[in-house]
Amino acid sequence: MIGILILSILAFILSLILVTLEYKLNKKDIRQEKYCELLPGYNCGACGFGSCEGMAKAMLEDIDNYKKCKPLRGEPLEKLKVYIEKIN
Repeated sequence: MIGILILSILAFILSLILVTLEYKLNKKDIRQEKYCELLPGYNCGACGFGSCEGMAKAMLEDIDNYKKCKPLRGEPLEKLKVYIEKIN
């Protein structure tokens, strides 16, 4: 009986450690997700980053990288500019 209790407590502690580590190691920047959402989503690679997700990662380093996106025009471009001004 005591062995089952010890193993249950140990399993609970290890599961907490694993969940915490996974959260810390796989944490995505919220801005990256929003940039990806605002980009056209064609994944054409014309910008040189291979995909819109690559572009979003590059925008975290230098916000002006969005200017390299060739299909980004019109209303989506304006929405992205408004978002960038809002966060800066």
